[in-house]
Amino acid sequence: MSINGDDEFEALPADAQWLYTRVLLTDASLSAAGIADWRPSRLTVKAADMTKARLVAAAAVLERRRFVLFDLDTEEVLVRSYIRSDELLRNPKMAVAVVKAYGAVASKSLRAAIISEIKRVRSESPDFSCWTYKDTGKDLADLMKKADADSAPYTNAYPVSIGDADSVPIANQNTNQNGNPDPGTEYQPEHQSDSVPIPCNLQPSTYSHQPEGLSNRGTSPAEAEPDPPPPHCSNHPGGTNDPCRACGDAREARKRWDRAASERQRAQREAEQQVAYEAKLAAIALCELCDDDGYRGTHVCDHVDRGQTAAKGSALARAALEKAAGDE
Repeated sequence: MSINGDDEFEALPADAQWLYTRVLLTDASLSAAGIADWRPSRLTVKAADMTKARLVAAAAVLERRRFVLFDLDTEEVLVRSYIRSDELLRNPKMAVAVVKAYGAVASKSLRAAIISEIKRVRSESPDFSCWTYKDTGKDLADLMKKADADSAPYTNAYPVSIGDADSVPIANQNTNQNGNPDPGTEYQPEHQSDSVPIPCNLQPSTYSHQPEGLSNRGTSPAEAEPDPPPPHCSNHPGGTNDPCRACGDAREARKRWDRAASERQRAQREAEQQVAYEAKLAAIALCELCDDDGYRGTHVCDHVDRGQTAAKGSALARAALEKAAGDE
């Protein structure tokens, strides 16, 4: 199916479509792993009327629908389905490029997402020669032993405000048309598209919903984690190989508890990330030394005016010397 005929992609706002196709997929820094540089202020020049606020809002929509993932600390963006959709692993030589590009990724969370994509290709296309090719087989096998998105869950870099017209519904709108197995709970998108080849194939494979009760997230003290229920019944505290309905009920109760605990931990991570993100934006807004991306020239700004600090230090030193001379 053409990207222009895909309902999920065409449901995106115009700015989000523009950011994906016009900016990210054509970016000169886009690697074989699907990673590109992410500096929003430097991308606004791609359109005469584009602003940083509009671009970041578009990025938030793409992120919530899992078309792309971000790491603001390492300034990287991942076009999530790039490896899989362009079938880069079909060609062993391109597989070499993917492995090399993975090694250049700085973000741990994006590296984990890439591993999940490679594992998905392995599951869906076991006949690709790259899995056994002499120059790539071992490297790919080693990569798939690394942490993936299930063990290193992703949290949104750009939280979408409540009431945002471009925000994604909380309910799972899974439109997986290919019958793929459930990819898990931590790395699933809120709005899953699985039908378009890239530029073609936009196939967010996962779903992640925002937990309830986060309207005041980041403002309440952490509550003590409750003790988990036992996985076995009271008659079989160590478990049993014999059929036991009570043990079965206990196992299900433990699974529910584990899922709830995982959700609480994810909510806490998102709350902490939200606070850190807002603090970073506030520091940049108050600093007169750096640009809108937090850069002073080519370096990340620490928001310290060293010239002013040095001047104050010199003044204090002179005052101390003058005082010492006067005492003599």
